[in-house]
This record gives sequence, structure tokens and C-alpha cells, in this order.
Amino acid sequence: MPAASNVKSGMQQRIAYGSTAVAMLVLLFLLDIEIARQSLRWEGLVGDLLSRGSILPVAFLVIVLRGAFELNRLMRSSGARPHARFAYWMIALLVLTPWFSAAGWLGSDPTDVEGLYWQLVWMIVAVTGTGFLSVLRRDPAGTIRDAGATLLMVFHLGFLSAFAVQLRSGRDVPDQEGAWLLLIVVLTIKASDIGAYFTGRLIGRHKLIPSISPGKSVEGAIGGLIASAALAMVIAQQQWISVPFGIVETPGGLSPLWRALIFGVLLSAAGQLGDLVESCFKRDAGSKDSGAVIPQFGGILDLIDSPLVAVPVGWFLLTKVWNVV
Repeated sequence: MPAASNVKSGMQQRIAYGSTAVAMLVLLFLLDIEIARQSLRWEGLVGDLLSRGSILPVAFLVIVLRGAFELNRLMRSSGARPHARFAYWMIALLVLTPWFSAAGWLGSDPTDVEGLYWQLVWMIVAVTGTGFLSVLRRDPAGTIRDAGATLLMVFHLGFLSAFAVQLRSGRDVPDQEGAWLLLIVVLTIKASDIGAYFTGRLIGRHKLIPSISPGKSVEGAIGGLIASAALAMVIAQQQWISVPFGIVETPGGLSPLWRALIFGVLLSAAGQLGDLVESCFKRDAGSKDSGAVIPQFGGILDLIDSPLVAVPVGWFLLTKVWNVV
């Protein structure tokens, strides 16, 4: 009985903290949207910047840097010595570049405004800078391991998370519309996390990959896929915003509901992969959680592991496959 009581108490706390986190997330998005609307009255560089985001890019930067701190600690526990301070600076540049470039702060040419050009530039700087710092250490022992850890931090937490800001601030997305699109992507991903957790708790019997994540089950993974697809299909039927699945069916193309189904399944699969990748990091470091920032959830890295991999998939589907923005 005490064990069952502890499990029930843990689930209740997880629901409480999870509900609060989702409410705060939605509030941040709504504030960012309102600031973007008000900034349309302002002229100049500041108005252009705020129309492309305000609270969200800064919040993402803070969250991702905290996640980078946790990943650095995991890597050091596993024996690696990444060039952490350099990685933090590169992550910050990668996260903020789509915001600044969309506002025209990095130039007015199409390549400057589009943002992806500058992200590639920073990745080149990251590779070159990591090599330079490796030489400065004057100790070749562990160079491959340490340089690889540094670049993994930059790519995993900087380059991948930049696609969230790219979706929010991208020049092809009309002003505050990007915030709605990003919110839909994030909620679809988190629906997978919630669906997988509760399905696994209720009917999980078959372990998914116990050597990597003992708590995950096949039933939970399927529940996550269904939850994401269901939420995406519900959103696809709403007309109050420009939904990312196309309001009108294109000739010879997929209907919005079919697009939503594919969208939900692919984001859930990518998010679950991101979760498993972070579990590999933690197992290698001999740690259960990346931190203890949020009760019942662990560290910040435990919260953003699935969006890190899934958001670029959502960005690709919306901007390149279906060209809805």
C-alpha cells in the first residue's frame, strides 16, 4: 500500500507541475503575441525586432543555456572535458540569430534576413574555434572526445533549438503568426510526452529499450503517437487561426486532417527519439536525471529533450514540405 500511495502521489504532483508549466508556457506565448501586435505601431529597428518576437526568444535562450549547463555536467561526469564557455557563447549566437536576422539587424539581403545562412556561419565558427581551443590546451590526450563533446553541445542545444526561433521569427511568417505556429508544434510534442507517460503507467507491459530507458514501454510509445496525432487533428479543424495544415485542401494533395495525422505522428516519433538520446547521455554519465530544477521532472534538459529533435521536423514539414508559411 505505501508503494502504491507513493506512485499515486507522484502522479498527482507530476500532473500539478505539468499543468502549471503548460499554463505558464501558453501565457508566455500570448504575451509575446500581444507585444508583437503593439510593436506594429512603432517604427525603427526596435519595432522590427519586437514584431518578430520578444519574450519567447529570450526565454528560449535562458532555457537552452540552462540545458547546456546540465549537458556539460553530464559530459564531465562521463569523463569528457568540453570547452563549455565557448559552447555557451556559440549556443547563444545560434539561438538569437534567427530573431535578429528576421528583424534586419544582420543585413538586408535575402540570405541575411532568412537566418539559416548565419546559422551555418556560426557552425563553421564553432568547428574552427573548437579546433583552436584544442590546440591551445597543449595536451592532445582526449582531444577527439573533448572536441566532439563541445560540438555536440553546440549542435544539439544551439543549432537544433534555433529552429524554434526560426519558426517564431522567420521572415516568411507574418509577424505574430509565428508564435501560434510554434505553440502548436510545442503542444503537439508535449501531447506525445503526456500520452506516453500515462499510457505507460496505466497499461505499459512491454519494455521499449530497457538498457537505455527502463521506464519506457511499447504501449507508452504508441500512446504518445496517438495523443500527438489526436491533438494535431483537433487543431486542424479550428478556423480561428491560420492552422499549419492548410485550411483548404489543395488539388491532388492531402487533406488538412491527413496532414495533421502525419504531422502528429512524425513529431511524436522525433520527440521520443530525442527523449531516448538524452537517456543515452544520462546512462553514460551514470545519472537518473539531468538535474533537479523541477520536482517530478528533473532538470531543464529532461523537459526540452523531445522538442530539441522534434521542432526541426515540424519546421521542415511546415516550411518545405507543405509550404504553408
